[in-house]
Amino acid sequence: MFFAALLALRIAVVGDIGSGTAEIAKGIARIHRQSAIDAIISTGDNVYPCGVKSLNDPRLEVLRPLTSLNIAIYPVLGNHDYCGNPDAEIRATLPNWRFPAREYVLHLGVADFAMLDTNPYAAGRAPPPDVEALFRGSTAPWRFAVGHHPLLSSGYHGHFPRAEHRRMVALIPAMRRAHVDLYMSGHDHHLELIDERPRMLISGAGSEPVPPVLRHAHTIWANEGPAYRGFAIVDISAKSMSIRFYDAEGNARSRAFAFTRK
Repeated sequence: MFFAALLALRIAVVGDIGSGTAEIAKGIARIHRQSAIDAIISTGDNVYPCGVKSLNDPRLEVLRPLTSLNIAIYPVLGNHDYCGNPDAEIRATLPNWRFPAREYVLHLGVADFAMLDTNPYAAGRAPPPDVEALFRGSTAPWRFAVGHHPLLSSGYHGHFPRAEHRRMVALIPAMRRAHVDLYMSGHDHHLELIDERPRMLISGAGSEPVPPVLRHAHTIWANEGPAYRGFAIVDISAKSMSIRFYDAEGNARSRAFAFTRK
């Protein structure tokens, strides 16, 4: 698909898919049949419990239900992926698996995406990702950033470990300077939308869902109560964006939250 020509873009955002792809793929396929999805973004922890060791690792097969949907998949790395060999995931030759580097930029028509590797920074082993540099020269109407670790969250990782949380919060000023409209993450195993600058989408309910622990002051919606697997659909045009949450069967669990460019 030639994304540069797209005047609208529809993406599914799912995270922490490591062992739940068969169920999640059914829900995404159902939505795709109703209205075509242009791309799937995985917010990391692509293979549980400990990534893959090599290009021949049989655990790569857990991704087949998603890669067989004939929709381009753009992943980032999660902490469980780092437990194995991250480069083996990047070099994996699965259909529709588009993973060019640990950090990369996508130009998908009406939106540019900075695909970040937040793991070394969150662990205190590397400087922060240079978000501003990744968006230098961007001309798309919308700017999205994707990383495994949330900046803010109502889940466990919105509070702990303390040092990791402080590092991620410290990225918010750089996101603002780069004019990021939406930051997408996983790591916490629930679904959530936070109305901050930038807005924050947590989609990490792909395998072992866990409900939020303490609702953030600026949370618009979170799947509180019984935990369930699910994903988000983001519809983007040049002047508007909407976000809606679904369970693994493709049933809407929220209304569509609409935003317009200022």
